Amino acid sequence: MRVLIVDDERLARRGVAVRLRKYRDVEIVGECADGLSAVEKIVDLAPDLVFLDIQMPGMDGFEVLSALPRTRLPNVIFLTAYEQHALRAFEVHALDYLLKPVDDERFAAALERARSMGDSSSRTRILEMLERNSGPYASRFLVRRGSRISIVPAEDTDWIGAAGDYSELHVRGSAHLVRETMTSLEKKLDPEKFLRVHRSRIVRAACIVELTAMDNREYLIRLTDGSQHRSSRTYADQLQKWLRRGGSR
Repeated sequence: MRVLIVDDERLARRGVAVRLRKYRDVEIVGECADGLSAVEKIVDLAPDLVFLDIQMPGMDGFEVLSALPRTRLPNVIFLTAYEQHALRAFEVHALDYLLKPVDDERFAAALERARSMGDSSSRTRILEMLERNSGPYASRFLVRRGSRISIVPAEDTDWIGAAGDYSELHVRGSAHLVRETMTSLEKKLDPEKFLRVHRSRIVRAACIVELTAMDNREYLIRLTDGSQHRSSRTYADQLQKWLRRGGSR
């Protein structure tokens, strides 16, 4: 069993590692002290099991799981110093949880349950947890830059352009390639906040500053970043609906 340990407290990570070293069939593949590093390690190393701290600065344990591709969800044992968080993890179908300071007997029982839990069953439980504790729309994107993975909040995205089988997020003057089609992204984004205006364009409604009417129900759309995008008749209804709402964002 390949295990990753994620906790912002060095002593907590050490405590888990010391206990795991008693098991000959367990390999510790890495340790992380923050959520973003955890996302990178899980994607790159594909561990069988992750000991995941719930409360971490910047990005908590639940946000780490939300940021992962659904095909990369590992078995998880949550770590927490707070009873209310442990209860929440348990109630939303988490695999298991351990209260800090960790009890040796409880640790052994949790690890044994992780051994017996099939990957598909664990993934189903985690997906149920994520669906219950997050909205129906994507709030962030994973962007790979070489060996690094960055988290890009959806609300920071100005517009999205098609790039073959990929899409390009344009965020505050920077472009990020993601392995998603425009159709896939359109389904994930809140239609109240993001408008598909062309087969190769999605714009964030809050970024629209000017519309210039053209022929055949088409518009030239200017955004806050200065970019201009031409809408097409195919997606005219979405733009018209947004206009009837008074351009609400």
